[in-house]
Amino acid sequence: MEGTPKHPKTFGEEMQRLREEAGLTLEDIAAETKISKQILSSLENGEFRFLPQKVFCRNFVSQYADVVGVDPRPLADAFEAAWDRFLLASGSHPSLVYDDPPLVRSFRWRFWVPVMAAAAILVAATFVIWKSSRIEGQFTPSQSPRAASNEFRAVPPVTSQRRPSPSPVRTEDDAPVLTQIVSITIRVRPEMECWIHYRDNNGAAGGKLLSGGTEETISLAGPVKLTVGDAGAASLEIAGRIYDDLGRPGQVVHTEVNSEGLVVLGPRPRDG
Repeated sequence: MEGTPKHPKTFGEEMQRLREEAGLTLEDIAAETKISKQILSSLENGEFRFLPQKVFCRNFVSQYADVVGVDPRPLADAFEAAWDRFLLASGSHPSLVYDDPPLVRSFRWRFWVPVMAAAAILVAATFVIWKSSRIEGQFTPSQSPRAASNEFRAVPPVTSQRRPSPSPVRTEDDAPVLTQIVSITIRVRPEMECWIHYRDNNGAAGGKLLSGGTEETISLAGPVKLTVGDAGAASLEIAGRIYDDLGRPGQVVHTEVNSEGLVVLGPRPRDG
C-alpha cells in the first residue's frame, strides 16, 4: 500500500474505502474481530485521541486488514506514520532515549586541580604527623638511641587501635515505611470491551485489553495512576465501593486510586 496517506484523517478515509470495497460494515468487522465499534469508528474518522495505546491500535489495524482482504503490514506501517503525525499535531512528543550515553566528558580543570592539590597537602600533613608521633613514642631525651632500641625490642609492637564506632541510635523516623497496597477490581459490561493502563507508586506500569463480561483484580502499590479507555463499558470496585459511572461510552478517563477510593482526574484533553 505504497500511497497510503500519513495523516490520521486521510488514513481513516483509506480504511473506510477498503472496507466499502470489500462490501462490509463496521458491524461486520466488529463481529469478526471482537473489536468495539467505537474503536473502529475512531480509526476510520481519524479521531486518534479516543483510541487506546498505539501497540493495541496497530494490532486492531492488522486484524481490520485481514478481514477486508488486504496485506496487514503496509496498512499497519501507514498507521504508525499517521500516529506520529497525530502526536506531532497534539504536542505529545515521545521522550528521546539514548542507547549509548556519551562516554567522554570534559574535564573541569578549574575545579579539580585545586581539589587534588588540597588532597595532596592533606595526605602529606597526615603522614608527617603520623611519622612524628612514631618517633616521639620510641625515643625520650634521657635515652640513647641504643637504649631506646633495646627497650623497644623488649616491648611487643604497638598496634593502632580504632575506637569502636558507636551503634546508631534508631528513632521512630528510621522505622520502615509500609507500602500501601491498593486492590482494584475491573468489571467489563457484556457485549463491550475496555482497555486500561496503570502506573503504581513504585514505578511498575502495564496495560491490557479486557473483553466483555471480564472481571479482573489487580493489586498495586498506591497511590495508582489508572487510565480507563471506553469508560462507559467498565465499572471499578475499590475498598468495597463500586464506581459504575466513570464516563460516557468511548471516553478515556484518567484517575488516581488509593486505599480509600478513586478520584477522577479528567478525560484525555482534546487537540488544540
